[in-house]
Order: sequence, then structure tokens, then C-alpha cells
Amino acid sequence: MAAVSDSLAKMLADEAAKERKLEVIFGVWWRHYAVPYEFPATLYVERSTCPYCGGPLGMLALLVSEPTTEFQSAHLDHMDPLSHGGEDSIRNTVYVCRDCNLAKSRRLFIDWLEKLDPTNRECARQVYEVKHRHTPEVFQPGAKHPRLRLPRHELSFDESVLRKLFPKPIVSGPPERKRDN
Repeated sequence: MAAVSDSLAKMLADEAAKERKLEVIFGVWWRHYAVPYEFPATLYVERSTCPYCGGPLGMLALLVSEPTTEFQSAHLDHMDPLSHGGEDSIRNTVYVCRDCNLAKSRRLFIDWLEKLDPTNRECARQVYEVKHRHTPEVFQPGAKHPRLRLPRHELSFDESVLRKLFPKPIVSGPPERKRDN
């Protein structure tokens, strides 16, 4: 298990460096532009239980050298589904158990809350509000958002180089969302 904790610590340190770089480029809005697939350890350590049912989350397959099914029970959920215009960002994603991810599917978060057991509903709502900094009722569905799997090439540069290339953030707000026609 020491190898797993060493691996996790290294991943978290690497991801913290990515966070600093993204903050140089995007300023206070960096979490809107941080692709979740670049931050698996950061998202994983947010909680050890599924925020939707309270069940335990298995270890991420990325953290073990020989993953088995017991290590693959943590699924990445887009709280506001991409199919309804939710961002593909770390502020809109959370690890949940397999069963909850499959049951939620493409439901809007506000509709999903109604399906949850009342004892877990408040926890799920709180997770959403902390990550989004607004209530789920504020989300307005829009056009489908693409999944952003490619890493940002800017993250390959040293932070000092990025500070020279980007003396001020390149954005003044979150990404523009397309509305359904």
C-alpha cells in the first residue's frame, strides 16, 4: 500500500503544478478550463464515498499497477451532463460509484436529486454547490458540450515560461455556452 500512497502523492503534486499553470493562463476562472481527465487524483481525494449513495468508492485503476474490477468502481460523473450543455471541467465532475453513475446517466442534476434517498440528497446538493458555487436550480440546459480528452499543450511549458507568455489571464470569465435552438 505504500507504493499506492507514493503514487498518489506524486500524482497530486503533478496535478498541483498543472493547477498553478492553468491559473497563470486563465486566472480565477481556471477551474472552468481544467479538463477532468488531467486531474484524476485531485478529483479522487475529494471524498472517499459516493456523494449520491454514501457507498465506498474503490481505488482508481490509475493508482495500482495491476488493476482488477475492485479498483475500477469509481466513475467520473458530469453533474451537469455534457449532453445538456454541462462543462467538461473539474468543477462539474465528481467521482461516484458505478451504480449511481449508470442510474443517473444523462439526467439533469436537479432531477437526479429527487431520485436520491433523502439522507444522501443534502450531501449531493452540497457537493454540487461547493464545486459550482451556485445551486443546481441555476443551471440552464444548452447545446451538447464536447468531451475534451486532449491535454492542453500549454501545460508542457514551465510555469516561469507561461508567466512570460501570459502576463495576464487570457479570459475574463467562464467559457461561453451555446443555447439550444
